[in-house]
Amino acid sequence: MGGKKKANTSKNWSLAGEPVCSTPLSPSEERAFKEPISSLRYATAQMRKNTPDTFQNGEAMKQGEKAARASLGFFFKYFEGKYQRQDIASALAKAAALPGPIVDHCNWSSCYMLGAALWLLDYVEREELWEELIPLLPSELDEEIDYSTPDVDDLSYSRDHMLGLMKVFIERKGKQRQAFRKVWDLVDKRTVVRLKDEFKDALLDYFDRYLEVCTRVKSPAGPDGGGAAPMLSQPSLSDPFGINALDRCQDFNPARDHADMWFLMNTMMLIGKSPEEVRGTLYFRRSSELLQGFQVQDPYMICAAYLLLERDSDVLANLNALTVSVLVCAERHLPWGADEAYSYADTSEEGVPDLSLRYAYHSREGAYEEVLPDPNIEEGELLSEGQLFYLATGYALPRDQAPSSCLKGWFMEQGVPEGRAEALAWGAWFASYVDDLRMQGPESFGIPDDFDDFLKSLDEELSELAGELEAETEDNAAKAAELSRQLKESRKALHEAEQGMRRLQEQLQALESDALRDRAELSQLRETLFILRSKEGQPEEISESEIEFPWQTKRRIVAFGGHDTWRKAIRPMLPGVRFFDRELLPDVNAIRGADVVWIQSNAISHKFYYRVIDTVRKENIPVRYFGSASARKCAEQLVLDEMAAAE
Repeated sequence: MGGKKKANTSKNWSLAGEPVCSTPLSPSEERAFKEPISSLRYATAQMRKNTPDTFQNGEAMKQGEKAARASLGFFFKYFEGKYQRQDIASALAKAAALPGPIVDHCNWSSCYMLGAALWLLDYVEREELWEELIPLLPSELDEEIDYSTPDVDDLSYSRDHMLGLMKVFIERKGKQRQAFRKVWDLVDKRTVVRLKDEFKDALLDYFDRYLEVCTRVKSPAGPDGGGAAPMLSQPSLSDPFGINALDRCQDFNPARDHADMWFLMNTMMLIGKSPEEVRGTLYFRRSSELLQGFQVQDPYMICAAYLLLERDSDVLANLNALTVSVLVCAERHLPWGADEAYSYADTSEEGVPDLSLRYAYHSREGAYEEVLPDPNIEEGELLSEGQLFYLATGYALPRDQAPSSCLKGWFMEQGVPEGRAEALAWGAWFASYVDDLRMQGPESFGIPDDFDDFLKSLDEELSELAGELEAETEDNAAKAAELSRQLKESRKALHEAEQGMRRLQEQLQALESDALRDRAELSQLRETLFILRSKEGQPEEISESEIEFPWQTKRRIVAFGGHDTWRKAIRPMLPGVRFFDRELLPDVNAIRGADVVWIQSNAISHKFYYRVIDTVRKENIPVRYFGSASARKCAEQLVLDEMAAAE
């Protein structure tokens, strides 16, 4: 009996949406890939034992190893000519085997999810997909979501929309699984590809920097001054750098002796730190330069891309330390990535706007003229700041406030140039008005204190308006139905008139074609009649033509009519011509395939003749008539016509 078939546990991997698969490795490449994984396995187990809620479990680490192996071929091809395959295999194995923080439980998880939520809200706004998105958001929000989310207000979207998406993202593997997939299904395929490519480009940039550290940043000597650094594969080590073995190796410095691993493990903690701190931690100048140069252009897009990659179980979401480094870098670039908002800055102070007329007005030039009209102000007329602001925005500046000079000074203390610091202070001043409107409540909009009465009166007014609107709608519907009926009748009449005109045009074209054919046929008959009359009363002479028979015609010719003796005499002279007996009705297919049709009218029935004529008219085939009863004269006539056609 056959054994039980083993389940196929292989996985079809994709990288940024493109299929990838494992590539054959040479023995040295296989060792370069396996040795870091084996040497880090024990250290990983110890880290999880000490802090189980912080680092990935063994199954996730195995998944990272499989993802790394599947993507080796892609990285070999991408970095071909720049790094050795063996070095790429070793670096990728270390990154996959090194335990990364659990994305869903580390303290910045809600930060990147908020970035993804704002990117998605921007996309929904741009594509006008609110009607599709709102039903997918949870109807109730719990306080835990609000508590775990950065205290961020957005000028474009309500906090309910932001928190609703956050709830979908946080519970994407549980209650919100279906909503999570449907939310991302709103994004078109081209944008999905762009998102994944953005994450791929960022990861390739980081991996390139990490590879350079692996291959080009080397310690000048081992811990004893002349040997190699301690190997990570020593079974006595309980951490990736052998720190616990310092009693045996007192000069061991992980930043120096294992610069690549040190670079990989410290990336998440050093992104955005001062150059002095980065250099002091990474030891080598080149390592610190490579890390400081790692930036992302659109952190919101990177955060959104990660969720898409995770949804599709993409390789890029499973490369452990590489994936987390890119995501942490994106999160660090977000407005709330440095720290939580610790205070609300005093954005304004007491002051009076400058109302003096001291700015000379200048009309627009160039591209502005095509977009915005010039106001009715004379060139050089003096204006105040308040007037300029009103012309540009339509708003009047507050009469008792000015942007906070203290806030401007704080920006400048952080190194922001004075001009930009003042612009930021103005922006903070006006952004605070949005927050004030949110906090002031209904009274700021003229709503009475008794909000229930107000809602009741508003409901009554809306009901009356709804009744009026319904009556007006019914009247409009009747008018629309009548207009629709008239339009249908007009379209029907127009369609019938167009069809009638089309039929008349076809009939006219047919009559014109018949007339052309009749004229051509009459011309042939006149020519034949002229030849016959010109020979009346003249004795028949022997032809002096130099035509030699039999004559082989080049065109396809069929002939009808004539007595039996005439056909018997002319056939040998024109072997290429097909003569039909007068007793048989003509073959229509033979006529259709002919280039010229000849008729001997001295012995042909009316029924026979009109069948031939009807066919040649339909097929637009030329017709010729024999002008003599003599077989030789007729043969000469046909040959002369052939010669004329050849010319």
